[in-house]
Amino acid sequence: MKSNLIYLIMALITGALIPIQASTNAAFSKSIGNPYITGLMVFIVGLVGMIIFALVSRVSMPTTQQLVSAPLYGYLGGLIVATYVVMITILVPRIGVGTAIGFIVTGQVLFAVIIDHFGLFNVAARAIDATRFVGVLLIVGGVYLVMKK
Repeated sequence: MKSNLIYLIMALITGALIPIQASTNAAFSKSIGNPYITGLMVFIVGLVGMIIFALVSRVSMPTTQQLVSAPLYGYLGGLIVATYVVMITILVPRIGVGTAIGFIVTGQVLFAVIIDHFGLFNVAARAIDATRFVGVLLIVGGVYLVMKK
């Protein structure tokens, strides 16, 4: 656990960025009037940031063969994150940051457990046991309490 502490802290910080992004996307969309253009701007800024990061880090670019031989599902990430950016931008003004993120996190955990259980997308299989099942139920219960008025 101690050796993973830095990674756990990094994950916590990354998680904290998600509701910040949701709120800033919603505010940006409100000011320009379009969630799709908001998403486009998020990706343009992200692309510029990634180019700078790659240049500063001096990472080597993959070969065409490596890109062609990568599993097709590896390319879904772009579509998934685009869907997330647009949906969170639409959802936050309508149902609030807490409810939107609560449901998103619940969906993430549910499908993470399913992916682990079946070893989908070439991840190491980790069976659903009673402890993991109770954990999922607690998350669902927690989201219910967060969104309850």
